[in-house]
Amino acid sequence: MKTASAVFNGILLMLVALGFRDVFFGYEENRCSMTYMFEYPEYQKIKLPKKAARLFPAYELHLYGEGIYAENNKQLPLNGIPVLFLPGNAGSYKQARSIGSIALRKAENIDLRYHFDVFSVNFNEELVAFYGGSLRRQTEFVNICIKAILHLYKSQEFPPQSVVIIGHSMGGLIARALFTLKTFNPQLINLIITQATPHLMPVLTIDYYLTDFYAMVNNYWILNAKELQNVTVLSVAGGFRDFQVRSGLTYLPASDLYASALSVASTSVPRTWASTDHLSIVWCKELILATARALFDLIDVKTKQITNDPKKRMSVLSHHFVRHPAKQYDSSYETVTSVPGM
Repeated sequence: MKTASAVFNGILLMLVALGFRDVFFGYEENRCSMTYMFEYPEYQKIKLPKKAARLFPAYELHLYGEGIYAENNKQLPLNGIPVLFLPGNAGSYKQARSIGSIALRKAENIDLRYHFDVFSVNFNEELVAFYGGSLRRQTEFVNICIKAILHLYKSQEFPPQSVVIIGHSMGGLIARALFTLKTFNPQLINLIITQATPHLMPVLTIDYYLTDFYAMVNNYWILNAKELQNVTVLSVAGGFRDFQVRSGLTYLPASDLYASALSVASTSVPRTWASTDHLSIVWCKELILATARALFDLIDVKTKQITNDPKKRMSVLSHHFVRHPAKQYDSSYETVTSVPGM
């Protein structure tokens, strides 16, 4: 018995040692380039209705800008394509600067024929991954923000009818939770991009508020999969370097039920091929470039807004996040061949 106990303890110690070695020495090197701003970043606070300010005094809505673009935006109204960034647990609204700056530079390269206006929500860096009681309140505030954002475009010839959502971590869950609100118009969102969002379940089950919120969101999306066909969702996982949210948790629960959901890991994204940690996924230049390219290819040249065609949205996202790493998107790539006799 003593020999068996010694062998068991030895194996146990070996496994513990291997675990320590994997955590402290087996990590992958960060191969992402840092995004940087060409001009000083500015965050213009958007004034919301008095009722919203009274109900949510700790939350704010901001518009990202740099240089002349930021100065022009202070005049309002806007004439671009609205994108709303939602930070995650303890996240800052200033994390929107990476996608905002890259999108602005890309727009300048095409003489501003199209451009994106990147908004960001300040959730006061709340710890929603540890206390689920704030998730519902954040969801209701985002609903107000979306309506306020679209109101800024009323004077356009083709005013946007929807807002693109980019959500980091728990921000991605908030984006999906919007559809559970009785006061939310589902037509206001047709594209959601999530970064390292634990869609399946919480990373840590701390309280019943958190588990109930997850159950409500996931059950809604599973039971209403057909009604949500027009909403395209892309979930990007950080891969091996993300110790906080493992890739398996980022899988979209409803993706088996309809063809409008796509789950990928950053290591498999063409021209990225790099794992990101939980925070670097919002500034990894290679991944942000892929996101910006996809957004510009999603623009309908007639309306100068994101296309309303869900098939084209999936085709473009698949192009940039699954295949064709060295080619520009062209709809002619998508061909259908009939098999004789079938």
